[in-house]
Formats: sequence, C-alpha cells, structure tokens
Amino acid sequence: MKKIKLCKKEISFHLGLNILIAIFITFASYVHLPFGSFKGNLVYFIHFLLLQFTLFGFIYMFGLLNKVFKTLFPILFVIVSSFSFWVYTQDLTIGEGVIQRIFGTNIGEATDILSYQFIFFLLFSSICIFLFFRFQNKTKVSSVKSPLFFVAIFGISTFFIVENYKFDAFKNRLPYSIYFGAIKYFNKPKIKLKKVKENVIAKENDLHIVLVVGESVRADHLSLNGYQKNTTPLLSKQKNLVSFKKIYTPFTFTAKSLPQILTDKSINSNPELQEFTSLYSVLSKASFETEWIGNQVLEKSYTKIINSNKSKLIIDELHSFLSFKKEKDLTILKHFSIDDSFEGNKISSLHMIGSHWYYKSRITEEFEYFKPTIKSKYLGSLTSEELINSYDNTIVYLDFFLNELIEKLKKSSKKTILIYISDHGETLGEDGMWLHAQEHKASKNPAMLVWYSENFEKSYPLKIDNLKSKKQDSISTDFLFHSILDIGNIQNFKYEKEQSIFN
Repeated sequence: MKKIKLCKKEISFHLGLNILIAIFITFASYVHLPFGSFKGNLVYFIHFLLLQFTLFGFIYMFGLLNKVFKTLFPILFVIVSSFSFWVYTQDLTIGEGVIQRIFGTNIGEATDILSYQFIFFLLFSSICIFLFFRFQNKTKVSSVKSPLFFVAIFGISTFFIVENYKFDAFKNRLPYSIYFGAIKYFNKPKIKLKKVKENVIAKENDLHIVLVVGESVRADHLSLNGYQKNTTPLLSKQKNLVSFKKIYTPFTFTAKSLPQILTDKSINSNPELQEFTSLYSVLSKASFETEWIGNQVLEKSYTKIINSNKSKLIIDELHSFLSFKKEKDLTILKHFSIDDSFEGNKISSLHMIGSHWYYKSRITEEFEYFKPTIKSKYLGSLTSEELINSYDNTIVYLDFFLNELIEKLKKSSKKTILIYISDHGETLGEDGMWLHAQEHKASKNPAMLVWYSENFEKSYPLKIDNLKSKKQDSISTDFLFHSILDIGNIQNFKYEKEQSIFN
C-alpha cells in the first residue's frame, strides 16, 4: 500500500512538472506550425507527446539525484523559459546561431532585448516553478525501485529510436535545440583553409562579378529550360542570359555542397580531405573587394570560407529556415549596392534561402501564381499538386529576384557578370521521395545561369562565345571556382583553366 502511495506521488509530481514544461517551454516549438488538416494536427500532436515523453525519461533520471535536482532544475527551467519566450513571440530558431550571438553580446545589446512582456513571462515562469517545488518539497522525485524507472528508460530509448528514424526530429525543438546548438557552437569546425601566396594578381580590371547562391532549385523547373509551367516569365525576356540544363553535384544538402562549390575541392576529392583553398582567399590576395550578403544562418562546414571575405553581412541571422518568420530574399537586394566609383575588381556573393522547405514561407502572397498550394507543414496531408505548385511559386519568386538584380546591374558602367547557381536540387515525389538530402538524381541537378553586361561582352567576346557553346554540356559544380578565377585572369595561382565555362 505504501509503495502504491509513493508511486502515485511520483506520477503526480512528474505529471505536474511536465505540464509546466509543456506550457512554458516545449509548446513554443509547435505554436507557429501550420497544421492544416486533421491528419496534420494529429501527427504533430503525437510528435509533441513523444517529445514530452522523452523529456520525462531524462528528467526522471536526473531526479535520482534528489537534492541536486531540486536545487538545479528550477534554475534550468527559468533559463530555458527565457529562450522559449522568443520562440513564442518571434518564432526564433534556438540553435547554434543564437548561442553564438549570446556569447558575442555585450551588456548594451543585452539590455535591448528587455521588455515588460519578457520580464513578466520570466517572473511568471519563475513563480510557477518555485511554487511547484515548494509544495512538492517532501516528494521523492525518482527511485530505481519504482515502475516509473523502467518507463523513463523507455522514454530515453524513444528519443534515440525516433532520431535514428528521422534525423533532428527532436533536436530542433526546445529544450533539446539549446543543448545541441551549444554543442555545435563549441565544437568548432576542423576545416583548414590553405594559405594563398602574396604575389597573386588579377590581369583584368574594372570587373564586378556577382555570384548568387540559390537553395534547392532544380534546373528542370525553369521554363527557360523547357519546363511546361511559365516559372521564369521575366528572365525569358532578358538578353545576354545563358541557362545551363546539365549541371551536376553529388551533394544534396548545403553543408556538403557549398564548401565544394566555393573552394578548389573537387566532387571527386577524397571525402576525408578537409584542407582546401577558399575562392575568396585567392581573390582577396588578387586585390578583389570581396563581400558576402546572406539570408541563411552559416553552418560550421562553410563558416570559415565565408569569413574569408573582406566584408560579411548575414541578414536575419536569428531566424533559420525552420522559422516561419524568416526574412524574404528580396531583402538581400536592399543591402546590395553598386559603386562605380570604386577602382579595381569586386565579387559580391548573395546567398538566398531560395526554395528551401517550407515553400510557402519563402514568398509573399502575390507570388502564389500556381494553385492550389500547401497549407500544412505535414507532407502526409498534402497532395503532389499542392507541393509542386508551391515549389514552382518559389521559382517565380526567384525569377523576380534575379530580374530585379539584373536591372540593377544594367545601371553599372563596370564589366559586370552574374552567375547564379543553386547549391543542389530538390526531389519532388520521384520514387516517393520529397525535399532534398535525398540520394536521387532530381536533387543532383541544380539550376545554373549566367547573365553578362554589354560592357562585359564587348571586352570578352571570345569568353561569351565559349560560354554559349557549353550550355548543353554536362558540367559538374567544380566549374565555378576555376571559371571565376579565369574571368579575373588570375596569375601566380594554379587552377584548372580547362574547367572554366569561359575557356
């Protein structure tokens, strides 16, 4: 009878504690999700319950250290609640980017985040958790002799089983995202960039190379390349534009593809090779001005490469692709300017969020050209037509973005060239697969196109002829590094000129 009473007290304690955690912490990760249909609601409710169940497992084990648990847990609860406030109110993604900002924030910046709402939320969560522990002071939190001990083991096992089945299923949700974000931040990348010699020079002058790095755009969904839907109505009218249909990359997610595209690392290199040369390091040594304007939070696999630019701006860095309030790509153009008074060469790199899932978050309503569109993040509740229409609408947005950029570049007197390349493609229902990071050829054929100014064509007619002659060729993403160095006619640095699309 005594054991049953103790078990009931344990159940009551952990049930109450999990309700508080759900209200103040975990539910924040679900409140902004577009559930859509009943099925979508049901799936995310089950996901929420599973997440809560795994937390119960870890908390129960922590509770075996009874006194330590009762001292530390309320403090941890309040700290995590302070993060969840921003997820509730701003749909911020709590991960490596936020952790980095915390450690790089000074006192002045820290006080900027204070508000009456934030202070009230923090006080309320503090009062609730401390009152809860005050009234549960005599309760023994956990015991290895309790039946709940074995339930807790199952809860912990559930975490690893689900994560093994679907990577980051729980790791991107509070409170796990704080822990795993901190792990990513403190585990600095082991990438080593080769040093570039001082005597590298560019034989060409007055160049402005604009490199636009897209996201998840496949070549065969551009009407420029023969797609049946008119996804590129504006670019189709542009002169001096060449689109390539047969670009290939074996890497189907950004963390792998971008380091290869922006360095001399070949798609055929040893996968263990971690030492290579940044495109920007070479160009900087050759007296190019190098700037990076990005709308994606940097991943550790390519952070060092981006930092080798002379200037860097990450827009909206506290919202990752997981956020539904992520800034739209047209904001990039507000930060991009043309300075013809500058003497010398320049490369501007613009990194888009592009066509990354959730597609509806990437565009504004006026770009919903193809309908019906998606209304839920749960793939199982959506039709192929809704998914593909929504994806194609992101291409229409890209068409507008690039057209605006081209019109802006036309005003420059410099020898200007724009190269757009997506980091990889996207799988859209082929063999039952969706999105990217899939081993399918649809994810390995990214979109790529080149636009050049009249001044550029007049200065390099042979390069333009060579460019046009290669548009039907099968080319790997290795081309980019060598092509850009070829444009600048870089001397005293060894690169493979035969891989250049201008050679």
